[in-house]
Amino acid sequence: MRWFGSSSRSRGQSIVEFSLTLPIFLLLTLGTVEMGWLLYNNHTLSNSTREGARHAMVNGERSENENAIVEVQEIVSEYASGLSGPVTTTVAPDPIGEPGTQVTVSASYEYQPIVGMIIGSGSLTLNSESTVIVQY
Repeated sequence: MRWFGSSSRSRGQSIVEFSLTLPIFLLLTLGTVEMGWLLYNNHTLSNSTREGARHAMVNGERSENENAIVEVQEIVSEYASGLSGPVTTTVAPDPIGEPGTQVTVSASYEYQPIVGMIIGSGSLTLNSESTVIVQY
């Protein structure tokens, strides 16, 4: 009879319980990390289009800025520099119009999930669009 310690049966039971709960725990942990990374990328893309639209808002036809579209695209790329891939940016209309007209800055980004890097699954396209009214 053993007075101290656990029997071999309870040790075996612990191993079985651990092997049953470990995959669920890892799945929840990896899913939480993946979702956080996806939200970070989406927020970064949205912020970059918002900043590009703010720049377009004050660089309309009256500002006599001939490179306004290129500057907006550069600002979107600069603010989206935290993303791991290229960002495709469009500005409509081209050129930016008179005060009172709308300008739309759109950006898209191919998001590669962390799980996709491990098991080789596809990518996800994130899109963002900001529309402002030209002020100057």
